Amino acid sequence: MQVTLENVTHTYQPGSPFQATAIQNVNLTIRDGDFLALIGHTGSGKSTLAQHINGLLKPTQGRVLLDGQDIHAKGYDKKEVRRKVGLVFQYPEHQLFEETVAKDVAFGPKNLGLSQMEIDERVKEALARVGLSELDAEEKSPFELSGGQMRRVAMAGVLAMRPQILVLDEPAAGLDPQSREDMLDMIASLHRQGSTIVMVSHAMDDVARYATRAVVMDKGAVAMEGAPEEIFRHGETLEKMGLDVPSVCKLGLQLKKMGLDGMENCFREEQAVSAILALWKGGKGHGAE
Repeated sequence: MQVTLENVTHTYQPGSPFQATAIQNVNLTIRDGDFLALIGHTGSGKSTLAQHINGLLKPTQGRVLLDGQDIHAKGYDKKEVRRKVGLVFQYPEHQLFEETVAKDVAFGPKNLGLSQMEIDERVKEALARVGLSELDAEEKSPFELSGGQMRRVAMAGVLAMRPQILVLDEPAAGLDPQSREDMLDMIASLHRQGSTIVMVSHAMDDVARYATRAVVMDKGAVAMEGAPEEIFRHGETLEKMGLDVPSVCKLGLQLKKMGLDGMENCFREEQAVSAILALWKGGKGHGAE
């Protein structure tokens, strides 16, 4: 499955004194199997762009194509988009409302008109995918859970629709360190299981660790696109956009200033460990304890 944005522009409140163009002339293709990171400073347009991917927002200009079909064309079934492309907002736990976990996760499938047997199967499957298979979903209120568990329940509600593409807006925002790590590992697991992932993020270490592609948004336009290792080679350019680089990149630059080469192409922790060991074995770390 493929989503293509062609010359997409979105202007909020056009014709009013509050008119503001959030994204402009964006061209982007999300391919089957991608783990695509959308990165950019606050106000760069990344969240607006994310909401176009599943048709929640309609372009002021341009088209959004799902497998070659314009999702805003007359007669196109918008439910088809919602089934295939799931969107998880930032802090999705704030949208929980049902009295039990099972009912909340079942809300979407129920609206599809599925049988109760199919709904129950999807609820069970979705909770298992987010690591909550042991939860007593029929009895437990989502408001009795921890913040991390509540967010997982909200994600399960989207997964119960069985989307092929999952769009996540800052999925780890506000979580404690352990819950954050668990959330990102779970998303990586969904990707390994076959889901196409689009993740809005400002955490460069997460992008380096998980993404296969990255798109950098700046002033509503696509400024850069490529593999994370390609993007992070342009540290000075990113800095001018108000962005950072992964911690490993910073360490590599510091070591290079000290005359220790070998880490300039490291963007992930495991790469840094291998490079440091190579430096040590080569005798360049002699004398350090």
